Amino acid sequence: MKINQTFVAFFLGFLGFNSSCYSQGYTENFDNITTLTASGWYQQNNSTPIGTNPNWIQGVNVAGGGPFDAFNGAANSYICANFNSVAGANTISNWLVTPNRTYKNGDVFTFYTRKASPDTYPDRLEVRLSTNGASTNVGTGATGVGDFTTLLLSVNPTLVTGVYPVVWTQFTVTISGLPAPTSGRIAFRYFVTNGGPSGLNSDYIGIDNVVYTPYVCPTFTMTPAGNLAGAVAGTAYSTTLTQSGALGTPSFNITSGALPNGLSLSSSGVISGTPTATGTFNFSVTVSDASGCTGTSAYSITSTCPSNPITNTGLPTLCSNVAPITLTQFLPAGGTYSGTGVTSGQFDPSFGTQTILYDYTDIYGCAHSSNGTITVNTAPVVTLGSQATLCSNDNLYTINGESPAGGTFSGVGVSSNTFDPASGSQVITYSYTDGNNCSNSVTQTITVNTAPTVLHDPIADICANAGVTAISGGSPVGGTYTGTGISGTDFDPLAGNQILVYSYTDANGCSGSTNVSITVIPSETATLSSFTAVCDNEGIIPLTQGSPSGGTYSGVGVSGDNFDPASGTQTITYTIGGGTQCESQAQAVFNVFTSPVVSLSLATETTCVNYDPFTLSGGSPVGGVYSGAGVNAGSFSPSVAGVGTITINYFYEDQNGCANIATDNIIVDACASIEEEVNLFTVSPNPFNSSISVSSTTPVEVKDFYVFNIAGEQINVNVYQESELKIAIDFSGHASGVYVLKCISDNSTYITRVVKN
Repeated sequence: MKINQTFVAFFLGFLGFNSSCYSQGYTENFDNITTLTASGWYQQNNSTPIGTNPNWIQGVNVAGGGPFDAFNGAANSYICANFNSVAGANTISNWLVTPNRTYKNGDVFTFYTRKASPDTYPDRLEVRLSTNGASTNVGTGATGVGDFTTLLLSVNPTLVTGVYPVVWTQFTVTISGLPAPTSGRIAFRYFVTNGGPSGLNSDYIGIDNVVYTPYVCPTFTMTPAGNLAGAVAGTAYSTTLTQSGALGTPSFNITSGALPNGLSLSSSGVISGTPTATGTFNFSVTVSDASGCTGTSAYSITSTCPSNPITNTGLPTLCSNVAPITLTQFLPAGGTYSGTGVTSGQFDPSFGTQTILYDYTDIYGCAHSSNGTITVNTAPVVTLGSQATLCSNDNLYTINGESPAGGTFSGVGVSSNTFDPASGSQVITYSYTDGNNCSNSVTQTITVNTAPTVLHDPIADICANAGVTAISGGSPVGGTYTGTGISGTDFDPLAGNQILVYSYTDANGCSGSTNVSITVIPSETATLSSFTAVCDNEGIIPLTQGSPSGGTYSGVGVSGDNFDPASGTQTITYTIGGGTQCESQAQAVFNVFTSPVVSLSLATETTCVNYDPFTLSGGSPVGGVYSGAGVNAGSFSPSVAGVGTITINYFYEDQNGCANIATDNIIVDACASIEEEVNLFTVSPNPFNSSISVSSTTPVEVKDFYVFNIAGEQINVNVYQESELKIAIDFSGHASGVYVLKCISDNSTYITRVVKN
């Protein structure tokens, strides 16, 4: 059964307590809970609604009517909470918060708890941690936890019977997982769903002998100690520091001195890297554990110079006549070369075979040296004799006079041992390489005189009957002609078309020549037969009447071998041998008739498809022929043409056989589905240009008046009353075509069609 808390509350007033508090660790036996607040404890009941006993209360011993006595001390020296923390059947969330402390990993928090026996109504107790300093924020509402988000322990988390102990039982929590010593509070939370006097859960629990024991730092032992394994600058290094005594995973750090440059200490105690300095380096390492405890040890590492890194990639064998070379054969680069013939890192082969020294200081300040030999061979002596003077248009020339034999010639225009004079005066080089691969060379200039540039002006065409003709136009002047039909500078055109050669030799004995052609034109007579008369609208006419073929046509309207009669009657000229003292021409007249001007303006522009056939008129000049859809013998049948815009053609041919054609359109309207009723009105004029008058023989009152276009759409017009028998309708702004008028009077309707021009 659930214990009556009213008695418990009354009983508390007669009890006395004492408790003790420590600066960090503490033990609380709840001898007198009225001193808890002064000791830094805190309570808050977030149950909703709060019951008759909202707070944790002094324990009720058996003699006082309670369910059990304290674990130690006086019988009532414990703290308790029960189902009356909440009213009805609701969730209990009743908090008891311990004093603020700086927690670290390894701290131990123990307490005793139990509940009333028998275990008829399940209870639950949570132990939670806040790392937010002195905060007492436990949230709001029965489910809130505020800053106490870390659940350290839950007694009977699933709220079942037979789990929460019914005898005093100790529970232990060891703090872990903190990144560093952290200020915070531990809280007890009496947390029961469906609790309260009417609930199926919650009864009565007690807590006693709460002990917080701070973790005590142990003595750290670090290995190895003192001097660590030596290092070599530029060589990868690794050694591991270990320790004993740390709680959890230790963390290593350099706290004084320094490692050799290039080395670093990992948090796990591994010293690694590649040292970049030499010497002895002293430093201290501090190891820290998860609880904030530390231990320190002193160390030293000696870093020495690396072995000599200098390598010789191979000093060359040189020839005595080569230019000074830059020395780069020793590696690493950056050192200093010295020795006979060496200046600023270059060696002069003229000093002969020499020993080369190389000194190098590495990036760690360590000095190294090495040496090697350069072998120098004597270069051969090479000669080349003088060469002939040439003309630029001479054949290939063989170069000679070289010593020693077996070398090679080079230069512009040189191929093997020949020279092409067309390349002009050039410096020729003769090179020779001996058995030691040593080379030498000699140069010689070959003089090439420029051959004269020989030109000739074009020679005009000559007629076959012109007789012997003097030839000129050669440059430079003073040359000679050769060829068929030529004698000196005279040419006989009876020899026909020829190619002559003009040659010239200058003062250097260099010659040149050029070819010149002579065209001999046969003597012929041009003829041109007469032309047939044509009309000016017939289009382009080919010209083929000239003889012999191959001549050219000219005149107004002539383009190439074609004539455009649109230019009218013209005189045409045919020319053969055009442009020479051999040209012949003939002429003939090309007669051209003017085509008639034909027009068509139909008298009727719009009609109805059901109208009778009517005679077409409006073609000019008269006497022509009409054609098109619905046209027969000059008559137009709307029913045959059909509804739509019909194109009418008018063809006319004059007495010269020249003709032309003109077109115009007739609109054939359906004019259907509109009935013409009582003829009370007359409309005039019809067809009309801009306005019409609607008249009646007797006064009639028009109640409604409508105008529709051919598509049946109503349109707006201006209507004016001219008299009681006449109204005027203005169609200004509307297109030409068929319209329907509809007038409605008292007892009749008048519908008619009108046509606007």
